[in-house]
Amino acid sequence: MSKLISVAMLQKLREFFRKFPEIELGNITLRDMRMSDQNAYYKYLNHPMVNQYLSDEDIPATEQEALECVKMWGSLFYKRQGIFWTIAETSTDKLIGSIGLSSWNFFNRRAEISYDIDHEYWGQGIATKALSNVLKIAFKDMMLYRIEARTMTGNAASQHILNKFGFKKEGALRGYRIIREVPEDIYMYALIQPDYPEILLHS
Repeated sequence: MSKLISVAMLQKLREFFRKFPEIELGNITLRDMRMSDQNAYYKYLNHPMVNQYLSDEDIPATEQEALECVKMWGSLFYKRQGIFWTIAETSTDKLIGSIGLSSWNFFNRRAEISYDIDHEYWGQGIATKALSNVLKIAFKDMMLYRIEARTMTGNAASQHILNKFGFKKEGALRGYRIIREVPEDIYMYALIQPDYPEILLHS
């Protein structure tokens, strides 16, 4: 963390990192990622309905790779580099998706948000519920000013959710990702803190 970050901000960040923030939301729970999530993580990310919008690097080729991904995402909080939650079905504790903030720049108070859901749980408002609560933590407890999101130009469902929460499309990143050996354009979205209170009033 930069020495230019205020003492008050440092104190708040220390408080945030004191304990992983688990969030119970009725039918789903946002919890710490565990190694036991490996199989479910591998399975849903390798489903064609889900991975059509993912870069090749984001799709674990084996269950061992899935385990390494779970370890990596799960370690962000403990390394003070970001935070990733397992979206778990409350009744079974089964991983049905993930959501988190990475590329956290403390000094510039920005991070990138990403999320994905098992296709069997699409259309149930799960991503909306998870994103709503993560945004509150991001702006209040993590003191972010800017949250970025990148999405494939054809991912209308993800763009709909971002628009719902007031993210603004800032443009296209041309040839930003290689998807199945094909360069694809990506939309850059962002939500800044001054735009968020109004959104909260309507959520």
